[in-house]
Amino acid sequence: GKKGKKGKKKEKKTRPKNPEEEKKELVSSLMAKCSMTEEEVLEAYDGFHEQNKKGVISKDEFIHSRKNSMIAEALFRVFDEDKSGTLSFDEFIQANRVTNLDTPEEKLNWIFTAFDEDGGGSIDADEITDIVEGLFRLAGIEENEDMLASCVTDVRAAIDDDGDGDISQEEFVKNAMESKFISDLLGK
Repeated sequence: GKKGKKGKKKEKKTRPKNPEEEKKELVSSLMAKCSMTEEEVLEAYDGFHEQNKKGVISKDEFIHSRKNSMIAEALFRVFDEDKSGTLSFDEFIQANRVTNLDTPEEKLNWIFTAFDEDGGGSIDADEITDIVEGLFRLAGIEENEDMLASCVTDVRAAIDDDGDGDISQEEFVKNAMESKFISDLLGK
């Protein structure tokens, strides 16, 4: 009988992560992405869940919580990746860390950080596609495949200076305005 029990335990381990593990991963990823301390993230986590019993914040609530409703709406579009109409805690924190995006450089630095998924300081070809989609959402442009593909090509050609497919934040911010798509979008 003992063996059966052990087998069962092993099976459990491969199940989806438990909430504690998920929270731990979330906290360390947000610490890297948002330059926050563990304490700050956990405090924000508790505060968020106290105010939002469902664990998400609706678009209206988010927009009302920000001074600039136009930027709030754009941020909401960018971070509501699953288009659920709500932001989860990590989406909310990242959107909330966006302060003033006045210059194209500030916008580019922010966009880069938002889409550098592992917080490693560089992005790859796949993440460029995500960034372009994010820019479309930020600008409220309807996404269509052809336009997306040509913008991605344009952006990649402009920012990947050395053609190694790995783009550092510096490389991105410095070269992104060379892309017609990005300069048109952010130069407004």
